Amino acid sequence: MKKKCLIVCVVMVFSAILVVSVGFSAGASVSSETVHFAVLSDIHYYDSALGTTGEAFENYLMYDRKMLRESDAILNAAISEIKQANIRFLLVSGDLTKDGERICHTDMAAYLKDLEDSGIQVYVVPGNHDINNPDAVSYSGAQTTPVPNISPDDFVTIYGQFGFEQALSRDANSLSYLVEPAPGLCVLGMDACRYKENMDTPIVGGRFSQETLNWILAQIAWAKANNKQIIGFMHHGIVAHYSMEPLLFGDYLVDDWTNISKLFADAGMRMVFTGHYHAQDAVKRTIQRGRTPSFIFDVETGSLVTYPVPYRLITLDETLSAVQIESRLITEIDYDTGGIPFPQYAQQYLEDGLLILSQTILIDYFGLDPAEAAAYSPDIVKAFEANYVGDENPDSETLQTAIGYLQMPDPALKLIGMGLLSLWHDPPTADNNLTLDLKIGWAYPR
Repeated sequence: MKKKCLIVCVVMVFSAILVVSVGFSAGASVSSETVHFAVLSDIHYYDSALGTTGEAFENYLMYDRKMLRESDAILNAAISEIKQANIRFLLVSGDLTKDGERICHTDMAAYLKDLEDSGIQVYVVPGNHDINNPDAVSYSGAQTTPVPNISPDDFVTIYGQFGFEQALSRDANSLSYLVEPAPGLCVLGMDACRYKENMDTPIVGGRFSQETLNWILAQIAWAKANNKQIIGFMHHGIVAHYSMEPLLFGDYLVDDWTNISKLFADAGMRMVFTGHYHAQDAVKRTIQRGRTPSFIFDVETGSLVTYPVPYRLITLDETLSAVQIESRLITEIDYDTGGIPFPQYAQQYLEDGLLILSQTILIDYFGLDPAEAAAYSPDIVKAFEANYVGDENPDSETLQTAIGYLQMPDPALKLIGMGLLSLWHDPPTADNNLTLDLKIGWAYPR
């Protein structure tokens, strides 16, 4: 432990010397105090009045990894903890509701108001589930019945006090906005959701229009010109968190993410908090440009209704450039878990859901027979669960199993092997507890 602390201290001192010697500047005002805030993502709040029993509801849950019945109790526990965390503000990076049901949004806004009444400012952006969602339904027996959802204007009305009313600037073409929650610190809420295109099926992927992208870049330029630090938050990822993500799960990254992240980094935004994928993961992208490369961190926060049920606590130092990120997990909720401790209950819920989902995918999309799907699914479940938890640390047997898929003659199994190895080979940035230097881009575990 002493050796680790010594290494961290030497790194921090060397960072300071390097910043001075080569003339790096964060371009940010010096705050009079440290800034503490929290991040929640993918709350997926569900009002039980919409139905929690019957064939239709069970069919929905069969192919889903979200703890919807438990969402109210989980949110209550999270809010109770956040109130005690001595933070200034909270960022919520989208998917506030199960499927954009109006009743769920009004419930959600009441919970957030309770936080604000305790002295914590809340800022929200929408996720792909939240607006114009045709899947907003109630459940009764084997039947589903459409219920009112909300429009973009409704979202602003319901969540007006959670960012929109405090905005220094708002984009005319999306629900993006800029706020300054602490002196010298700007936070850019960015909306890449495609709810304007929702018809019979909601669009999962995200995309910035050229007008919105121009507006975002203008806000970054304004912040830097005024000597302010700027960080962002949005629903979709802007950097791939493992090598196969763009191929296997491209809808979880904003369209043209390689160009978007480069534009943001070159403009001077060093960190963006994201969600959508339900995993705890942090990744850095470096863009080479001569002797002074630019960089950006994508800090993804897992879902509040998916194991391990995380949220993040963030501390920015007085220079607004040294970032301490701490992950917390909800471990107790006021809900009948059948005598099983909540962490174990949530883990089993995830594993059961992933097992059904992976078997279905292997049969329907990879063409495997049921026996093969049942044999190979546990390896997939293990890898995805590790990805959701973050800080993956596979043993040699796990890696050899994944490599074994590459030696199989079936191309589908080879692809599975590539996906497994990609999930297990996490980029070196720590995922849960880490320190970032926004001046020069160094990252190391806390």
